[in-house]
Amino acid sequence: MTPETPAREIPSTDIDPFSMESLADPFAADGAVREIAPVVHIAKHDYYAVTRFADIRKGLRNWRVFSSTDRPFYEDSEFRPRIVLFEEPPAHTRTKSAIMDVLGPKNLGWMGEYFKEQADTLVDKLLSEETVTADGYMDLSIGYVLKVFPDVIGMPEEGREALLKFGSAGLNTFGPDSEHRARKLAAGAEAVAWVERNIDRDALSPDGLGAQLYAMADEGRISEAEARDLVKTVFAAGFDTSTSGIASMLRAFGDFPAEWQKLRDDPDLVTAAWEEALRFYPPNRFGGRWTPNGADVDGYRLPAGAKVLMMWLGAARDPREYDEPDVFKIDREMPNGHLSFGFGLHTCAGNLVARLEATTLLRSMATRISAVERAGVPRTAINYQAFGHEYAPLRLRRA
Repeated sequence: MTPETPAREIPSTDIDPFSMESLADPFAADGAVREIAPVVHIAKHDYYAVTRFADIRKGLRNWRVFSSTDRPFYEDSEFRPRIVLFEEPPAHTRTKSAIMDVLGPKNLGWMGEYFKEQADTLVDKLLSEETVTADGYMDLSIGYVLKVFPDVIGMPEEGREALLKFGSAGLNTFGPDSEHRARKLAAGAEAVAWVERNIDRDALSPDGLGAQLYAMADEGRISEAEARDLVKTVFAAGFDTSTSGIASMLRAFGDFPAEWQKLRDDPDLVTAAWEEALRFYPPNRFGGRWTPNGADVDGYRLPAGAKVLMMWLGAARDPREYDEPDVFKIDREMPNGHLSFGFGLHTCAGNLVARLEATTLLRSMATRISAVERAGVPRTAINYQAFGHEYAPLRLRRA
């Protein structure tokens, strides 16, 4: 857009992405908004949605134009610390560096060995007969992640199931007031005391990732308060999205059983299968931003001070970016990847750990299970920010 070219008027829609109807089928709701325009005003809540893959990716690359320091529906919350998520350089550089240090390569080796040990144990125990029926969410995803993720952080065993409600509440903080939101936050409140108690230095084991963050405070790299908030951030962000992503991946294989045979024939597709699952069923539906000085989106002009949601889930099925976007194909070519871990400055700090968790479990299953089929009707979770399944019935045949 040049000074001589007037900006196009941003269309407005009465579609409410946060209605119960939309939450029950967010792909339909977010897809409908995506096809209106690259940027759409959501009349019900007076914010703007950036809807298409290329425009979201471009916007996420420019943190000065699309700032993370505010967003629609934001209010201070005990479930979502401001640290990292709402910071920008130079503060973001320092705290993101700290969390990337503990969630990065220096710890991936021993974590990978531990993840494999636990994945193999879980799958072997589950395959008690030649053919078994299992819930991909509770039996596999929760059964695995609720063990390995708190263990590597250094959390106590007792009471860690509180993370289920804590994570779910955190992913419903960004949205309008409603009975649904109030119910989720009330359920999560029961877990807050447990989480607050177990992010203290003396509650964590001395050899876990949490202790490493506190060690950085001792070195003066971050403050004691920042260390505590970073441990809580890992709690809040690293659990629910991992369990959602893994369960959704298993549901996808159940719906497309030929893809499991493709994986069995070529185990090197494990990483590609996980990435395609993240595209097909993004664990995070959107990310929030605002435009301090306005922004241009494909010929449309966002005003200064606009609150914006970047609609990752709708972009995951954008036909402008992906061929046959509603089909799960583990050998799909994705030259631009996907947006399910964000992009740019605020790419998910825990993405390497999540990838390691998921691919380790998938590899263990691929060597032990000859076929995966759907064994009933899956149920998606009703959630403002996240997308996932609360039930994913599968029939597994032992290899």
